[in-house]
Amino acid sequence: MLFLAAHPGAIGNDIYDPLISLWKIIRDDPDYLIEQYQSEWTKLNIELDELNLSKMTRGNGIPRTFYIARDRFNQRPNPIDLNFLMRTCVNGIVRFNAQGEFNNSFHLSRRGMAPERFAAGIKSWQPILQGVELTSHDYREVLNRANRGDFVYLDPPYAGNKQRYAKSLLPESLFTELEKLNNRGVYWALSYDGRRGDQDLTYDVPKSLFKTRHYLHSGNSAVKKVLSGPIEKVEEALYLNY
Repeated sequence: MLFLAAHPGAIGNDIYDPLISLWKIIRDDPDYLIEQYQSEWTKLNIELDELNLSKMTRGNGIPRTFYIARDRFNQRPNPIDLNFLMRTCVNGIVRFNAQGEFNNSFHLSRRGMAPERFAAGIKSWQPILQGVELTSHDYREVLNRANRGDFVYLDPPYAGNKQRYAKSLLPESLFTELEKLNNRGVYWALSYDGRRGDQDLTYDVPKSLFKTRHYLHSGNSAVKKVLSGPIEKVEEALYLNY
């Protein structure tokens, strides 16, 4: 959404500071990020060649480069290690344990995103982020800045999701904030629940808050794939108050 709608004066916010710090580097010093990723990726792939990637399992040689970076990040969360972990962990799924530590594993059958592809993506984002304010505040603090006619897109942890996010969110608190936006004449879109395979995961969002709900096909369930389960179609629900 930010890639499509960013403009000077827009705000991008997430409560997880290492993530916002990463976006600030993309905006302000992309070459540094590209160099750091290239360095870690190169160390990782030299190690993978030595271990013989095709024969690797968790019990037969693991890439220490990844797990050193993960330990370093968990001791001192920082944007550079977070970026590397996101590009090399299982299916790019970022998850945290109950202590707030990054706990996904290295994707044994992949070598991580190629540096050339990574650099191209970062360079495409850098000009778009110019003039965008990036913050790591509680979402309510940012929503309080929205005025009549403004547009807000919200992508919080999904309702009923048992996977581990850095922070949880109470539905009642979110609904209160949406009502405040409605009363101030602020337009909003919310991604909050959906359907997966034969499961209807739709949450009981108060109908007084929104005008329309659209189900958007967003691919197949990566989590089920990781767990060797059935491939299931995923549809995300998008709520609009206009």
